[in-house]
Amino acid sequence: MDYLTEFRGRFIGIMQWDDCDALLEKLIANPANDWYFYDTLLPLPQRTINTDDLVKKLIKIHDILKAEHQERYCGIVYVDDLENPTFIKIFNPNNLGKACGSSENPPIPQWLLSKTKPEDVIEKFAPVIESKRLYL
Repeated sequence: MDYLTEFRGRFIGIMQWDDCDALLEKLIANPANDWYFYDTLLPLPQRTINTDDLVKKLIKIHDILKAEHQERYCGIVYVDDLENPTFIKIFNPNNLGKACGSSENPPIPQWLLSKTKPEDVIEKFAPVIESKRLYL
């Protein structure tokens, strides 16, 4: 399956903070060197991220989510498989678009982790409408 097909595929929304914490902690505790880390505000990555950088970025994202998304629920992290994730979408808490209903231009996740080499989702699906940049 190609990257854009995976990107538009079926994902499980992580609604509970405990589940979000568990997913990120699982990735941090067992980092692998076969992940691509794509920050959609930056150039497309050409190779996988090393495990030390992956752990640093996951910790930073976790901190950002807790500080910037002060809701009772998470709802901004999506994963293809809870037990064996291969694709994860994480939205910028300050760029969520409409809170309910659908949008003609839904926001693009800021951070994408995948086992498949990324393709440019900004070019394909929509530009990021930024309200606050969150660089790692």
